[in-house]
Amino acid sequence: MKREVKKAQTRQRISDSAIELFELQGYEQTTVQQIAERADVAKGTFFNYYSSKEDLMMELLSMMIMKEIETMLGKPGPIVPRLQAIVFEFARNFPMNRSVTRAVLQGIFGSAKLREIQCERCDEMHANLTPIFAHAQGKGEIRSDISAGQVAQLAVQTYFGVLMSWALEQGEPELVDQMALTFEVFIRGMAP
Repeated sequence: MKREVKKAQTRQRISDSAIELFELQGYEQTTVQQIAERADVAKGTFFNYYSSKEDLMMELLSMMIMKEIETMLGKPGPIVPRLQAIVFEFARNFPMNRSVTRAVLQGIFGSAKLREIQCERCDEMHANLTPIFAHAQGKGEIRSDISAGQVAQLAVQTYFGVLMSWALEQGEPELVDQMALTFEVFIRGMAP
């Protein structure tokens, strides 16, 4: 058990160090070496936990979205506007530009291990969104002729589809504009 706790602590130190450096000097200016030094681990240790800086960033982004979703569950009021606000804020504060996002996506598509990790993250998002959409259906905020699980799956697919299109320089130049427009149409399609 001690070993698992130590591994979890090391992983947390690496991700905390990365967040601090990304905030301090930006994502692109931060190197794996700097992250490792700040976390007080060897550079090789970093690669025991993450295959690349991009892999680390994708995990951080997924965790951020999940945290926002979990926080949202505890708040009163209509769910759909809060979901829109989360998507909007995430897109507005997205830390990577198009070329870095493209590189991250290429890494995911080019590596079976990264694809598996990303699929697990998508499954986690799906699992967390399903009860939220079920609750919204129960309140009559969204249509109920489609299962909450299917709505959650469509939301995850829509999110990643927008991210991919934006990275390929299709659609709006600003991610926030493209994400807002797409999810506005998505939510209208989910109206009861």
